Amino acid sequence: MKRTFYPFLLTLLTAACQQQKPTGQTASASLAPPDAGLSAAASKPVAQAVAPADSLTVEMRATLRQVDLSKLLLAPQPGFSMALDGFFGTNPQRLSLAILQASRDSLRPELVHIRGKARWQKQVTSFTGDICFTRLSDYFDQGLLLSQGEESFVQDTVGEAGNIINARAYSASATFRLLSEAPASYVLVGETLLDFWLTDKGITGLIHSPAEGAILEKAPTKGSGLLLSGRWQNAADKVGRPFLVSSDVFLLSPGLIKDFGIGDRGAQVNPKYAKLGWNNYWENDEWWVDSPKPKLNL
Repeated sequence: MKRTFYPFLLTLLTAACQQQKPTGQTASASLAPPDAGLSAAASKPVAQAVAPADSLTVEMRATLRQVDLSKLLLAPQPGFSMALDGFFGTNPQRLSLAILQASRDSLRPELVHIRGKARWQKQVTSFTGDICFTRLSDYFDQGLLLSQGEESFVQDTVGEAGNIINARAYSASATFRLLSEAPASYVLVGETLLDFWLTDKGITGLIHSPAEGAILEKAPTKGSGLLLSGRWQNAADKVGRPFLVSSDVFLLSPGLIKDFGIGDRGAQVNPKYAKLGWNNYWENDEWWVDSPKPKLNL
């Protein structure tokens, strides 16, 4: 177990929060072929959904009070036009989630209230719910910070010993429960994984793979930055169907669907999966945006 968690965060925490050293190992999403992974998840009822394990230490809770991670859960992220995409059911079909609002609870900093939309088989529905952080841990490779080239901390971050001195990389685990709004009737439950960097000034950002299509096998999100996995259950179903979405579906597909990504660096969807909803991945249609109401000319 590591005991090097948050070495530079002492400037952000109060003296009372320095009494207990958190420990933890990075959690990794387990990807398996659909018949072994998604089918097994589908056999469990939603009532057995991942329950929030109270594994946050005093220091972790203090960090969540000082640093607001809620904006890292937004999808699409500011400046980007892609929501979360992934696989639904054992086929698996395309499922898209857009997390449009995320706000930290005023009393419980580990709890984030969210609002968003889901798209499946061209049907767009709205949902609300909560994401609850259950663990923070060191990211598996601090050296990847220097590959996040567009971020401000890249300059002047390496000390004489070769250590990055004003930023550090972390992973977070959380549980989620999302409820549909009428007229739809479903619930989504499962686990959220988040890989992020944090500067000594409290600035945060998602950690992405240093190269397009490069899968980080040891990273909880495989290099995508944000990943949600769980089960979707309609009101009439007794058993939920599994789903897995992230901000870069091509980093997930090798462990789930054969020959999903083709072309240069595997960045194009194989046409044979068009019938499962993957016929317009790069069109950036912004399906989550509300259509403007027509104006009446009086």
